[in-house]
Parts: sequence; structure tokens; C-alpha cells
Amino acid sequence: MTRALRETPVTARRRPRVGGWELALVVLLLAQLLFFSLAVSGFYDGVSGLLNVTTNFLPFGLVALGLVPVILTGGIDLSVGSIAGFSAVLMAVLWKHFGLSLGVAVPLALLAGGLLGALNGLLITRTRTEPLIITLATSFVFTSVTTAMAGAEPPSGFPDSFNALGTGALGGVPYQLILFAVLAVVISLLITRTRFGRSVVMVGYNRDATRYSGIDVDRTVLGVYVISGLMAALAGVVLAAYYSAVRSDMGDILLLTALTMVVLGGVNIFGGEGSVLGAVLAVLILGFLRQGLLIAGFSDMVTTMVTGAILLIAITAKNLLAGGGFVARLQARFARPVPPAPSPPENAMK
Repeated sequence: MTRALRETPVTARRRPRVGGWELALVVLLLAQLLFFSLAVSGFYDGVSGLLNVTTNFLPFGLVALGLVPVILTGGIDLSVGSIAGFSAVLMAVLWKHFGLSLGVAVPLALLAGGLLGALNGLLITRTRTEPLIITLATSFVFTSVTTAMAGAEPPSGFPDSFNALGTGALGGVPYQLILFAVLAVVISLLITRTRFGRSVVMVGYNRDATRYSGIDVDRTVLGVYVISGLMAALAGVVLAAYYSAVRSDMGDILLLTALTMVVLGGVNIFGGEGSVLGAVLAVLILGFLRQGLLIAGFSDMVTTMVTGAILLIAITAKNLLAGGGFVARLQARFARPVPPAPSPPENAMK
């Protein structure tokens, strides 16, 4: 009896809410596409046109995929933009100034991103300092090193074979979209079908209980920051291919939008709850929203302001709709009081 009462709220709180949130995101995405197609001239140019539009925002999605495991553990990584810029510039410098082929420079850049993520993880687990402080500090360090490495004239003019990663397509489907879809499936399976993924969710849900159960919490935390660094580095490489150029600050625009995508996707900012599917839907929603506003004539400043507002709304909505939150309080406020059971008649007592 006691066990049932203890477990029922957890089940009721987690299953319906995740599915309901994702269903709401699907409806919102379809409504948004319909609205922009009807209201904004030039937004809808057939299915192939919509697919091509995704190349303008999928680097944000790659960073968001890497942030999902981090936030599931209850952490955060503010250095993803600086890692993206560092990896892109490193790749370009190795190619331009050291004569390495891009087939070698790209894997080295991705490896560097993973190592920077590992550095974040080690600092967090060894110093027992909040991830927000550690990753904020390392982002300044990484950005400074990237600026020095890039110099006054960062490399540009990559070969067309490399630029195809950012702008090319296979059978009408952009390479970026194929890469994003494959990685979304891989990370989703990693979270839902592996021991590591279960450890990630458990760490975010209850870190102390996870440690007492014998799971190496520090190794799990280290792993999610390595994933985040790898995905940020990949986003930087894709951006370099998209623009056929690199800049030391090219990753600065990634953090706010990617973080908003993860939170809007239903991943609890305090950890322990969320799904990759929700994050993927949020990537599409915010990506098409951004492009729709730009095509309608709004500036980048407006799209950034809207993104920030959506982040606030998403966090507030998740908190209000959480079990024991606003809805529960409303139900308690307006529920009819249960009348007391009638007392047995005195004759019956005799």
C-alpha cells in the first residue's frame, strides 16, 4: 500500500506529461508552418524549399543534441559556442597553414572539441564546482585562444567538396539534415537503450541515490560533457562549410538558441526528465520561426529577442504544469470538499 502510494505520483507525473508536451510541439510546428506559408510571401517554395531552409538553422540543432545529455544530468554547458569557434578555426588553420588535408583536419578538430568537453567535465567533477561557473570561465579561455589562433585574417575559401557539407544535398535532402537525423537517432538510442543513458537520467533525477546505487556519477558527468564538446565542434565545422570561412566568434550565436531548443523540447532544466524527440521538434519549431521572421523582414535583433522570450515562457510553462504546480493548485482550489462520512446511529452501536 505504502509503496503504491509512493510510486504512483512519479508514474503519473512523467509518462503523460512527456507525451502530451511532444504532441503539443507537433501541433505547434504544423500550425506555424501553415501560418508562415499563408502569411509570409516566399516562405513556402515546395517541400524541397522547406528542406533547404533547414540548412540555415541545423547547426543550432547539432549543439542542442549535445546539450540534451548535459541538461538531463542537471548540468549546463555555456562553452558550446566557444568550442564551436575553436574547432572551426583549428580545422582551418591546420588546413591552410600546416598543409593538412581536410580529411585529416576535420577529425582533429572534432577530437579537440571532445577534449575541451572532457576538460569541462574534469573541472566540474574534480573541483565540485557548479557547471555554470566552470563552463562560463572556460568559454572565456577558449574564445581568447581562438582569437589568437585565428589572427587578423582567418582562413577562408574551402574546397567545394567540403562546402557541400553545409550547402549540398543528396536527392534533394540537405546533407546537414541527413547528418542531424542520424545523430538524433544515435543520441536518442544512447539515452533510452544503454546503461550510460539510464545513468544520465538517474544522475539528473537523484544524484545521491545514483551514487549510492553503485553508478560512477563522475564518469557519467564526464561523458556527457565530452558529447557536448563533440557536437559543438561538429556544429562549428558545419558552419565553416556553410560560409566557406571561419571567424573566432562564429559560435557566439549558438548558445541561446540551442539552449532554448532543449528547454522548449521538454527537457527539465533541473535534470532527470526529457527526450531527444522533444528537442528535435523544438529545433524545427524555433528554426522555422527564425527563418519565417527573417523572410518577413524582421532583423536578427528581433529574432534574438523572440528566442529569449520563448526561453522564459518555456521554463515558466514547464514549472507551472509540473506535478504539484499551478494546475494542481487550481484543482485543489476549486475542488468540491468531500462531505464527512455519516456517523452510525446510536441504536446500531448498541
